[in-house]
Amino acid sequence: MSHSSVTARRLAVAGAAGVLLGQLLGGLPAAAQTAALPGSAYPLVLDVDLTPNPVCSGPVRGRVQVYDPAAAKAGATVEWRVRAGEEQLGGGRVAMEASVGAAEFSIPFDRVPASDTALRFDARIAAPDAGEKAGRYGKVWRDTVRRGCDPVRVASVGDSVVWGQGLDHDQKFPYLTGELLGRATGRGHQHMDYSISGAVLDAPELPAGNDDAACLRSSEKQDPDGDGEMEFGEVTQQIPDVFCQLEQAGAQARAGGYGLDLVVVNGCINDIDPFFGIGIGITPGSKNLPEAVRRECSGIGAAAENPAKDVPYFSGAKVGYGGRDMQAAIEKAHSLPGRPKVIVADFYYALSRSSSPLPVSTCSSRGATGARLTTCKGALGHAAERYEQYTQLANDAYRKAAAAANEAAADGPYAVAADGLFTVDSAVLARHSTVWNTPFTDPALPLRTRACPELSATPAQCLSAAVAHPDIDGARQYADSFLLNPSVREWFKLPPGGPRALLSVPRDAPVGSEVRLTATVDGKQPAAGYRYRWYFGDGTRQETSESSITHSYGREGPYLPRLVVTAEGGRQVLTEAAHTVNVS
Repeated sequence: MSHSSVTARRLAVAGAAGVLLGQLLGGLPAAAQTAALPGSAYPLVLDVDLTPNPVCSGPVRGRVQVYDPAAAKAGATVEWRVRAGEEQLGGGRVAMEASVGAAEFSIPFDRVPASDTALRFDARIAAPDAGEKAGRYGKVWRDTVRRGCDPVRVASVGDSVVWGQGLDHDQKFPYLTGELLGRATGRGHQHMDYSISGAVLDAPELPAGNDDAACLRSSEKQDPDGDGEMEFGEVTQQIPDVFCQLEQAGAQARAGGYGLDLVVVNGCINDIDPFFGIGIGITPGSKNLPEAVRRECSGIGAAAENPAKDVPYFSGAKVGYGGRDMQAAIEKAHSLPGRPKVIVADFYYALSRSSSPLPVSTCSSRGATGARLTTCKGALGHAAERYEQYTQLANDAYRKAAAAANEAAADGPYAVAADGLFTVDSAVLARHSTVWNTPFTDPALPLRTRACPELSATPAQCLSAAVAHPDIDGARQYADSFLLNPSVREWFKLPPGGPRALLSVPRDAPVGSEVRLTATVDGKQPAAGYRYRWYFGDGTRQETSESSITHSYGREGPYLPRLVVTAEGGRQVLTEAAHTVNVS
């Protein structure tokens, strides 16, 4: 095996085991980057805006953005097209005067399909002279268009998890959630994405004094057209924070004269620091994870001065220490035009004790030296346990924030902490992993390879940022699980997926003791023939044909059990315990 191949393999393993949401790895060899890119990746269609979509009358107006720094440097012209099946609905040329070129188009109403139809956008370098051959078409951007007067409008805000690091935009779980709701209601859907990789929940002094309106007067290089949606959201950056993203979502809705139906939100992991904080515990303020989660997710207990403001490595804790909590974000989301419902996306298991061991080289790849390097190496053995603990603590904080927001609401419950039903075996390098395990195989690699060196202050981390984020199957699991949630189904007037189940669990239990969980269906002992998939809240699950089960919790914590009941014909319903099991 060549030296470069060995190096690439070692970096892939180190990045996969330790990146923990895109903040790791010391860079990828140029040979590995080149080998990973499909030959026809560029020019890339960076973004397509279709307004309105669905359309009730009149044409759909569109704006396509094409990204190709090399074409801009050469002064080339790019030609693009949009197709529905084999029919071309539009196209044109863009002179690449900068890395991003844009063109507008219109689809007449009589050519807009009556039901969801896939559109494909792609671009190529135009032939410089008559008789010469044009380049090959690059990577396809996919979207849907249809007729309709009342789409399910979904906005997403948050960090790289909600952004969907490594995924094409139509593979991301907020998009898929809107798509599933649009189909189930017959309304179609529209998705607006304001999230960005690396975002903190709240950067208290960015803008100064938490003046969210000031976000509308600032510009971000990740948002070349200034519409608040981060076309370069794949590029890691800690601002705009979640509150600024919500401000942009509201401004765009007011300008467009529409209301939102749903906001998908997450946050607070980058405020703690995904690697040196959560995984290793050496970022100031992160050693005690329960305290850190209370501070960053629940807004309790921040010191007057940020102890992490001067750490000599890339960390969201520099700007995200303290500040507003998840309940405040939920309430701001609900205040947007349309008074939308809010899904807080529970965190998954990025790393767990089912993952392969972490190599000690992971520490030095982040720039740790001296005492920090020694401490980091000593703490690596506990990183998986700390990440499992963070997942449970953060999700409990999300649940409490949603409950508190609902309790304070004058217009009834509107928020839910919805779980993706992931387990410890879903983590990076685990048996049934549903996250990216290397930085070389995801669909967004061609974008990161060009955009990270151009736009990121930390290109090495940016290049490997997809590792340990939900892959295509993981994103689909998020969306499918959200549609099982009883609150979501009730909000959108969807019929129950299956029989109404109730899950009974004890309130308290000693560590290591046997805990009994029992299900009833429609208030009675369930009929024979049902299947029960038990999620115990500690990252483990079990499937049975019996309506009760015992489980032993191996360590302290609040755990919220969930149960999916499958009835005749495959109908499924999700139920959650009414309270956590407090294990001590």
